[in-house]
Amino acid sequence: MSEKRKSTRVTKKIKSEVRGDDFVSRSTAVDVSRGGIFISTPEPLGDGASVKLTVMLPDDGEVEVKGIVRWVRNDESPEKRAGMGIEFIDVDEETAKKLEKLLS
Repeated sequence: MSEKRKSTRVTKKIKSEVRGDDFVSRSTAVDVSRGGIFISTPEPLGDGASVKLTVMLPDDGEVEVKGIVRWVRNDESPEKRAGMGIEFIDVDEETAKKLEKLLS
């Protein structure tokens, strides 16, 4: 599989909440980048689903971000958890700065 990511990913365990139509999942984000986040959940939404995320940043409170599910992993293994890769969309400047601080 070729690498499609535009931004470097950082492994971080961050509490998060994902909301979609008739769906709420509280989870731990495993990987985060400027452009998106991987949310570990045993019941991921389908590819292309629109979501709203609340990400709890250490020492920086919460940020609200809109996103689109870009890929899903349904199977779980010891090395990889089930979940979904979510691309951030329409990120405001303040939120972008907080995410950038998290990545540094």
